Amino acid sequence: MAETLEQRCDRLREPVTELVGVSISATLRPQDLPELARAITTVRGILSEDASSIPPGPFLDWLPTALRNLDRMHEAVSSGDAATSYAILTDKHDGFIRLTDGCAGFPGWARA
Repeated sequence: MAETLEQRCDRLREPVTELVGVSISATLRPQDLPELARAITTVRGILSEDASSIPPGPFLDWLPTALRNLDRMHEAVSSGDAATSYAILTDKHDGFIRLTDGCAGFPGWARA
């Protein structure tokens, strides 16, 4: 059975929430960098799954950018730079705000 956009957004909700939280904490606590790297890997794994059954729209439009962002975030974390990783995550143009747009209307996803 093909996964729907709602199912994908549901699967992303908790890992993305964790990613945001640990991104904030890692900027203040370098000892959280391994946890941040793990959170990035988890979200990237979900976003890397086959998206062929997901309809065109904001989610798919942003997906290639999301994967590049996660790679850039991981590079920053690997070099000990949590602040740069957080800046990529929260970028107002290409950051994870666009995932909120892609998942808008589904439970747990609201556009601020």
